[in-house]
Amino acid sequence: MHNAGRLFLTRLLRDPTANVLGLAAAAIIPLLLIVGGTIDLSRFYMVNTRIQNACDSGALAARKAMGDNDFSEAERSQGLAFFDHNFPDGSFGVSELQRNYVADADGIVTGTASATLPTTIMSFFGHGDFNVQVTCSAEINISNTDVLFVLDVTGSMNCPDDGSYCPSGNNNNVEATNSKIDGLRDAVISFYDTVDDATSPAAQVRYGFVPYSSGINVGRAIPAEHMATTALYQTRVPQYVSSGETELVSFTINSVSNRGNRFNEDYWFNPNGHTVSNRSACEALAASSDLGYEDVYVDGSLQNNSIDIVSETIEGNIRTQVITARGKFREAVPVAWWGNWYGNNCFVDLERAEYWADFEATIVEEIDGAQEFDEWLYTQASWNVAGLYSENGSIVLPTGNDGANQTHTWDGCIEEAATTQDSSFWPLPAAAYDLNINLIPANEAQRWKPTLPNAVYERRSGGNRTTSDVRTSSNNSMSRPAYFCPPAAIRLGEMERQDVVDYLDEDEGFVAIGSTYHDIGMIWGARFITPSGLFAADNASAPNGDSISRHIVFMTDGLLSTSQETYTPYGMHWWDRRVTSSTNQSTVQSRHAARFQSACRQARAENISVWVVAFGTELSQNLIDCATPGRAYHAEDSDALEEAFDEIAEKIASLRLTA
Repeated sequence: MHNAGRLFLTRLLRDPTANVLGLAAAAIIPLLLIVGGTIDLSRFYMVNTRIQNACDSGALAARKAMGDNDFSEAERSQGLAFFDHNFPDGSFGVSELQRNYVADADGIVTGTASATLPTTIMSFFGHGDFNVQVTCSAEINISNTDVLFVLDVTGSMNCPDDGSYCPSGNNNNVEATNSKIDGLRDAVISFYDTVDDATSPAAQVRYGFVPYSSGINVGRAIPAEHMATTALYQTRVPQYVSSGETELVSFTINSVSNRGNRFNEDYWFNPNGHTVSNRSACEALAASSDLGYEDVYVDGSLQNNSIDIVSETIEGNIRTQVITARGKFREAVPVAWWGNWYGNNCFVDLERAEYWADFEATIVEEIDGAQEFDEWLYTQASWNVAGLYSENGSIVLPTGNDGANQTHTWDGCIEEAATTQDSSFWPLPAAAYDLNINLIPANEAQRWKPTLPNAVYERRSGGNRTTSDVRTSSNNSMSRPAYFCPPAAIRLGEMERQDVVDYLDEDEGFVAIGSTYHDIGMIWGARFITPSGLFAADNASAPNGDSISRHIVFMTDGLLSTSQETYTPYGMHWWDRRVTSSTNQSTVQSRHAARFQSACRQARAENISVWVVAFGTELSQNLIDCATPGRAYHAEDSDALEEAFDEIAEKIASLRLTA
């Protein structure tokens, strides 16, 4: 047996067929281990990933369902439903599937899930089941964010939010029990709560408010150096007569313009030759300033004997008037004539010409005797307003009855910077300073002016509106225009919830009054939030250095509605005509609509998201076009407004996974 076995093994070793068979038999077991392990591990990783994704989706759904940081069974059920939708029980042959969601006091939702996954091939080698375990969590987290509310506070916001009868269209300027403005207050607070719940302690969230109607109350936010010191107003200027004599102290020509053609040219010959040594010295003499003159007023020469008084002040017995008129002026140009006889004489001719020209002059007179009021001149005049900008500042103007001094204070509403009458604003005309959301004034035309509602008057002749000056001795012959100054705007800043509640309180002055000028609201909403303009030092960056997400939430309850006679940031349109020379109402409306779109486009160009909500009114194409695409909403009543604001707040807040 021993030899036979030895011979068999020897033949086996020498037989190549037998070698392959043996090697294959020896290798099959480790090969099965490798293939089986790969398959089962792949199944494990796939199931682990699917359960992780289901856990994540459930956590996000549960957190989003939470209105605040309180976590109830309803939110837990929402999370479980999303989990089960993404990973039904029994998928991939798993068993003993367990999943759950909880939340802590900060509103962070944490999910856990576990399951048993049986092995396939590996089970033949005694390997047990896989235990799958995952965790996930989600929170709503908001990064550095600026939210600027531009809110329509026109008179119609006093009306009931259910569309029921509203006397005079503004409920006689008294808030109805279920007023739209009260619904707005609730919606803004709900918005604040939604964002506050989502705010990371490391992030900066700031709020600002720009209420608007036919006026805009932003003056106290503007640095005083960017406000005008003098400004033109449609006003009235008292005219006086003196019971005594007046003596001229000074007559100063301030400016000359619109010079007419020269006439009456002649020559004055200098009869006395100036002895000089050479021709160049003669020419230098001719060019000297004491021999020539220009824009010299010919005393008493006025065209049509007409003088317009721009302004007048009396201090003690000194009266100062600024006047405009058209008068005769004289100029002369010296011309040298060199002669080489009689001792090298230099003669100078003065070529004289006279012409009519418009001029402004300041007349200072000393009054000998009392001044008595004579009549009113209703005109456009300049007043010095610099005294209004200090705390509790005021100015005194002779606009009271019979020219009496009247103290004027400032409510904070402004007249806009100079503009143009263009109808197209993209690209923005260079001279449309009022529309430039990044304007930093460099001259008087670019500066803002305070409103003076108690010194502004209409002008009528025979009951008809007129742009001509009107004189009358009656104190009550002309009316002051309608004027509405909305609540003061608030620049962007970090605000506590109570700060927002207090600001929106009716008793604190957050009331609805006036008509609807969308453009002025959007212009200043954009100015308050843009990182490049007047407030760039505060808006360009956040303290933590991270980027800032910028949002304007524009809410209105009405369509654009302009007026020819209301005193607005553009004066009184019929008299001032700053926006368009036309007095056709539809033209005025369309011009303001185009200006509104310009402000919206500029805001979007600064990477500012513009959200628009039409509250109880038509979501017009003009409003849709203003909004960032997909961010225009319609809210029929207060409940819908709150829902819209909450949806906007949720979209501003970004849901993110934390694990």
